[in-house]
Formats: sequence, C-alpha cells, structure tokens
Amino acid sequence: MTNEKQLPLPRNNNGALVRDMRRRLRLALNTLDALIGKIEIIEKDLALIESSLSLDAGWIHKSGEDPVAYNLDIHSHPDGSVEVAIDSGDKFTLGPRLAEIFQFIASCDKEYNGNDGLVGWSSREEIKDYLSKFASKQLRISYVNNLVHLLREKLYKAGYDRNLIQTHRQKGVRLAMKRSARGVHGAASVAWL
Repeated sequence: MTNEKQLPLPRNNNGALVRDMRRRLRLALNTLDALIGKIEIIEKDLALIESSLSLDAGWIHKSGEDPVAYNLDIHSHPDGSVEVAIDSGDKFTLGPRLAEIFQFIASCDKEYNGNDGLVGWSSREEIKDYLSKFASKQLRISYVNNLVHLLREKLYKAGYDRNLIQTHRQKGVRLAMKRSARGVHGAASVAWL
C-alpha cells in the first residue's frame, strides 16, 4: 500500500460561472447597441453632408427628406453592363454584377404594406440566391453586402445620393423608388421585369 494522499477535487461553482457569462453577454450586447446607435448617427450626418454636396452637383434633395427616385432610364450593353439615369439625371454605367443587383432591387414587386409607397424590400438571402443563379455557384451574404456597398459608392460618384439604395438589417435592401411612379425606360426593362 502506498501512502498517497488524495487531493480534494476543485469545486466548480457553475452558478457563478453562468452569472459571470451572462454579465459578459449583457455587456457585449450593450456595447453593440451603443455602436449601432453611433453608426446610425454617423450615417445621418453623412447623408446631410452628402445632400449638401449633391445640391452643389445639381442633384435636388430637400433637407430632412430621404431621397426618392421616380423614373429610371436603363440601357443594356452586350457585355452585360447597363447605363442608368435616375429621374433624367446624369448617366452612369454599372458593370454586369452591379447591374444585376441594381435591376433586381429596383424591380422588387413583392407586396409591400408600408405607407411610404416605395418598392418592396429584397432580403439579402433572396439577392444571394438570384445572383447565385448567374454565377453557377453558391455565393455568401458578405458578397451581397459588398455589392450593395459598391453600388452605393457608384451612385455617389455619379452625383446621386447613396441613400437611394436603402438597407435594413432585417428587411434587406431596396431602391428608394416610388411604386406608383415606376417609369422604367430602355432596353433592359424588358429583360429583367
């Protein structure tokens, strides 16, 4: 027989461990909420600055109102790119991938029960599935988010308000275009409606 002493096993205080983890979770969620609030404030400030810049560039935007499109003029090119003008403004060109996502969100005919009269929202999952058909491979949601960001930048560089492309965490993405006044002109309109 050996004279080994057994050391007592450490006691785990699972209750304290759970309380500590819940406290850390609440702290992380509160931090996230605060960051989201700051992001929303920055986006509003940025929209005000962009609207003042857009006024200088000839884009008419009333202070305090979100930008809204009434008419699109879209002409497609053989390479899949499109030339777009919004409300008879300056024309700009979108490459094939940006053209696909722009046309998809502009043509969203899902029933929309909001009171703003704009086209319906397309979820990021719906956009991903739509683009996956053309790519013949499965795409990621991050790819959709990148395309939406690039599309907004393209609008901004063309002198339009980037907030014409609206995003919402749960609802998805849409073009801020009036449903009742949806005048879409050009060769591309037949191909994607």
